[in-house]
Amino acid sequence: MVLDPQRWLELRRFRALVESGAVSLTEVAKETGLDRKTVRKYLSSTAASVRLSGAGSWST
Repeated sequence: MVLDPQRWLELRRFRALVESGAVSLTEVAKETGLDRKTVRKYLSSTAASVRLSGAGSWST
């Protein structure tokens, strides 16, 4: 699954909360409507591994 830029930014807001243990990946998944595995994948990736490709779509 490739997230559009808006969804990516929404998900990135939760990174610090997940890293601090304030919220779980499951809670983020429920809040964003994404699968828990998708949340884990995108929050564990670094900003350098995500790039803009094509006409405004994001990919890893």
